[in-house]
Parts: sequence; structure tokens; C-alpha cells
Amino acid sequence: MSLPSPTPLRKKGKMIPEDEIRFWITKNVDTSDINVVKIRDAYLWTKGDIERHRIDIFEKYEVEGEGEFCWTNKIGERSYFLHYNTSSKTITDKTLGRVEQKQSLKSGLQGIAKGGERIGKSFR
Repeated sequence: MSLPSPTPLRKKGKMIPEDEIRFWITKNVDTSDINVVKIRDAYLWTKGDIERHRIDIFEKYEVEGEGEFCWTNKIGERSYFLHYNTSSKTITDKTLGRVEQKQSLKSGLQGIAKGGERIGKSFR
């Protein structure tokens, strides 16, 4: 299956060259079991020779129980943060995994009930 042409997020935004981004996607992203409908290249900033880009790969998603005529696009887990070196024409994946936020205690004491929990005869 051929990939669609990448589109910029903004009308006059910089983009990674099309042949290079397609090559990177075919080598690093498993698109065999999805229907890719759009590739969006969002230019973020430049520092030196390195451009930062966020690449979003949209897949066709059919809403369950709605039939084949009601579908939408979704990114899911296919969003990548890439560094593109303009001098050496290389792409480096700098995507981090998802980070789970730790639940911090508002009070430093353990065993104290949080809001809405019953303590004895009163609510907090």
C-alpha cells in the first residue's frame, strides 16, 4: 500500500523532504494492518542545523455499529517527535514513551482521607 503525501500543519511551514519522510515511515512504522489516510508534518523549531518536527500518521477508523459510511480519522499511538539534520539529511527519532503521573499527596501525612471520603461522623 502506498503512503499519502505528507502535508504541513501550517500553510507556509517547513517540511522534511517527502522522499526522506516516506523512507523513514516505511522502515520504522508498522503500517501493514492500518489504512493510512493522512501524514501531517508539524514543524516546531530549529536550533543550529537540526529542525524539530512532530509527525502524525492518521488512520481510517470506522465507528463501531455505524457501518462503512460513518468513519473518522485517528492518530492513536502513531505520533513521533523527529530531529531532521539539514546538513547531513538524516532523521533521528526522539519520541519518548508515555509517562504515568504519580499521584501526589496534598498533605504530607498518610492515612488522611481525601475530599469526599467519610471520616468518622463527618465528611471532608
